[in-house]
Amino acid sequence: MFFRLCPRGRVLPGWGWAALACIAQVSGLAGRVNWNETAVLGGGWGRMVALSEGHWLAVSTQYPAGTPSYLRIARSTDHARTWTPLAEVREPGRTLDNGELVRLAAGTLLLTMRSLIANQSYRLPVYASDNGGLTWTYRSNIDASEGTTAQQGRGLWEPDFFVLEDGRLVVTYSNEKHPGYSQVISLRVSADSGFTWGPERRVVVEPGGGSLRPGMSQMTRMANGEYLLVYEVVGVGRADVHCKFSPDGITWPDGLGMRVPCQHCGPFVTALSNGLVLLTSCENVVSLSEDYGRTWQKLDPPAWPLGYAHSWPALYQTRSNEVAVMVVHPDARLRFGTVLPRPVWPNPWTADFQDSKAADWTRYGGNFVVEGGRARLDNAGTYGLALTGDGFWTDGILETDLMLTTPGNAGVMFRTTNPDYEGPDHAFGYYAGLDTAGLVLLGRMHNAWSLLTNRALPVTTNTWYRLRVVLEGSRIRVFVNDPHTPRLTIADTNYPRGQIGLRAFQCNAQFARLSFSNAAPLRLTAARVPEGVQVRWPETAATVKLLSRPGLAGPAERLAASVAGGDGWSSVTLPVLPEPLRIFWLQAE
Repeated sequence: MFFRLCPRGRVLPGWGWAALACIAQVSGLAGRVNWNETAVLGGGWGRMVALSEGHWLAVSTQYPAGTPSYLRIARSTDHARTWTPLAEVREPGRTLDNGELVRLAAGTLLLTMRSLIANQSYRLPVYASDNGGLTWTYRSNIDASEGTTAQQGRGLWEPDFFVLEDGRLVVTYSNEKHPGYSQVISLRVSADSGFTWGPERRVVVEPGGGSLRPGMSQMTRMANGEYLLVYEVVGVGRADVHCKFSPDGITWPDGLGMRVPCQHCGPFVTALSNGLVLLTSCENVVSLSEDYGRTWQKLDPPAWPLGYAHSWPALYQTRSNEVAVMVVHPDARLRFGTVLPRPVWPNPWTADFQDSKAADWTRYGGNFVVEGGRARLDNAGTYGLALTGDGFWTDGILETDLMLTTPGNAGVMFRTTNPDYEGPDHAFGYYAGLDTAGLVLLGRMHNAWSLLTNRALPVTTNTWYRLRVVLEGSRIRVFVNDPHTPRLTIADTNYPRGQIGLRAFQCNAQFARLSFSNAAPLRLTAARVPEGVQVRWPETAATVKLLSRPGLAGPAERLAASVAGGDGWSSVTLPVLPEPLRIFWLQAE
């Protein structure tokens, strides 16, 4: 880890600290993933749990001809590369699927599943093993739906275990039992290692009831201490994935939550030890979040190039710098990926559009090619964009040379988060471009389009234009050819930070040399507030921590993780202490 000391402190009159030192983060979280070898588990619907370093247990569904499906337990001692069958779990006359494993603090393993006789009996049993998965004994039943009437024999599906920080066991599951709701996501808590279960809580329901079907829930705990729940909502888009946040893993906000871009059907989420959060789904792409699930960007290429398919994926951290994505294709198997260091973006950052730089770009729809010193978007009759850079870039100067080769409009994206490929304007951020209808334009994208301003400007095909965007807080200025006189100027505060990129709508366009000069380096500021002193810094990667020490040689104290304020800044408010000198700095772990 490398840090840069700011050249001077700051004296704050009227409070007990004489100076504030600030240290800027130069590198931080691990970022992209290089996908490599594969391994075969076999069977369908696979899930895993870590036992010890390199040792894993997995459950998969087996489908013998003419008899109900059952669960097979297998073990790996080589970081999930090879698997040895250990045990089978069957229930005579009942169909088992959706197996899920968890390891308790004392070492006991628990297994749950859906167990059913179609249209008659639905149960979520729990089995336990105290010998590493060799044998399993029945422990309890989480919930049941018995009977053949319209309301009695309704399904229970897809249970998911999670152990909370205080040791209690939580399970979430899909529940069809409630009148007026097609399906809800229910939650129960066990304080005695799964022997008994507390009352049902409904954690995701369609407001007012109806035909929407939230389900296939899955939980993780992130580096900031928050719990993240992801799930599909059948009836919204293509079973669009949504998420919610909880301080304790038990109490969750009302409603359907926040939609996650690029993900559809059967999600799975994992918080890595370095602070990143990774998510996948039956869309078979992997998305990452550097800010605890508030914004997402997908990884190119995917672990499995399957497109949308019912692969029922799962995602695990198998080593400190390795992840594995499990899919059913055609049986349960894994692909492993090496987690690379987070990119360190130079200032200014420049793309010369040689082939070696193509991997820096993530594509969202359309046709994007980097070759021969040009970025080419061949989007006549379609739409698409490609993004790059740091998701926390704020102020600066974005500049490129642009040529439209067919009628339409093309330009640059900036302060862009949560991009998607569902439609031409599916992202949150700004777009400045040229249109052959004779316009220079500036607009806001929010999964829809809002034109902020435009101005007449002759734009012809096969002609190069220098497009320059200057970002200074809320002020955005757009220049074309003339670097001194802006063509457009607005003030807008909707989106404070995000990536940069290229976009072409219904046209072909070429770009030569793109640069961004970041004018907002990471540094601390401080100000008096009624509660004490507020320390602020621009939003950055999820694992940045605020540390402090009294004087130059005092012991370091970890004060807080970054707390996003929603305005492009993170902040922590501290009481005033009676000390002559206190030093603060940021550290990325």
